Amino acid sequence: MEETIRSDAPATRVVVVEDDQASADVLQRRLQANGMVVSVAHDGRRGIELVEELLPDLVLLDVMLPDTDGYDVCLRIKSNSTTAPIPVIFLSARGEVVDKVRGLSCGAADYITKPFQAAELLARIDAVLGQARNPRVPRLARSAERAAGERRVARVAIVDGALRAHVEQLLATRFDLAEDSDMPDVVVLEGNASVPADAPEDVAVVRVTAGRGSDDRAELVPVDAQLPRIVDLTVRERGLDHDLQAAAEALIVLAAAIASHDRPTTGHTERVAARAVQIGRALGLDESTRMTIRLGALLRDVGHARLPGSLLAKSGELGPDERAMLERHPVLGEEILAGFKRLSGLLPIVRHHHERLDGTGYPDGLRAEQIPLEVRIVTVADRFEALLADRPDRPAVSESEAVRILQGAVARGELDAAVVAALATQVRAYGGN
Repeated sequence: MEETIRSDAPATRVVVVEDDQASADVLQRRLQANGMVVSVAHDGRRGIELVEELLPDLVLLDVMLPDTDGYDVCLRIKSNSTTAPIPVIFLSARGEVVDKVRGLSCGAADYITKPFQAAELLARIDAVLGQARNPRVPRLARSAERAAGERRVARVAIVDGALRAHVEQLLATRFDLAEDSDMPDVVVLEGNASVPADAPEDVAVVRVTAGRGSDDRAELVPVDAQLPRIVDLTVRERGLDHDLQAAAEALIVLAAAIASHDRPTTGHTERVAARAVQIGRALGLDESTRMTIRLGALLRDVGHARLPGSLLAKSGELGPDERAMLERHPVLGEEILAGFKRLSGLLPIVRHHHERLDGTGYPDGLRAEQIPLEVRIVTVADRFEALLADRPDRPAVSESEAVRILQGAVARGELDAAVVAALATQVRAYGGN
């Protein structure tokens, strides 16, 4: 299952976890040509074994693996105190923002999208290894909540001396001014001027104009008595955005961690999300809606976090009380996410992904006209991917057989005919077995 290339000279040791033999061979040869010692595993289980056995300098990890997914492998590496310091770089054909966010949230040092140039890969490997060998003392992010009397820091990067002095005079009422601070809360610029290269990547930016502004340049803020208030609101809004983004990332990681303990369905959540996005694309849904579908699919079972671990781990048949408790997870998931207004679009998916068009689903027994299309898509993707996996009560079925089973559910009035038809078209197009 793996092959090791050895060198007499001291070299960087790399474990590559890649299920595609051709891709693994190409990657192995490129790394060998640059003096690295490479060990290759073609599934997640063997990859973890190699990492624990060899304690390499670096792990290169694919997302889609035959027995699990790369996110689960990364979480396992980072949850082991012995292997946690080893940097992980994801190499994946999946390049959506949510894929990268999830990979980095699992503790990866970098996420590189396939296809990639060899020079870029080697440069990013060097950067990651350099950081691992010479770690910098981490800086604490500036908190949105300040101690009494503590003020935010503004950096005014305006070339015109008179305008700069005027802006600084106005902002001094609410902000500390720092000309060369590397951690300002906000950078103030004139017009379309570039953000200073040494400013933090995610810093709040306010662009001002000495004139009155105009409707077609609404992003330019006039330099007048209202400027301090507008800058302050911009900083606060950016802080809220960061908090919500961090919360969403943490919830996705939580959902993945919960799913990783359900061994028969390892990787199921990610596969459902990917399948649902494909169906949404086939149905002509826009990118924003597809992103909502993807996030909703990833977080649909987050309510499991409030259920007993013994219930989630049980492999036998559930009793009536246990079944009733399990069927509360959509409601519990909605409760977890309800406090995040920016995630409100996901709530119907989280609460209703077990509903059926004929009203026999749970938790609310909704009927067809009450169930949004996004929910119907995730429901179909969930049931389809579940049929492809071995379960204690039945073996896995082929993709074509899974489609036939779902078409039977359409005939019974449980699933959306158009959604299942879009899925069937995809399966046929890609030669479903």
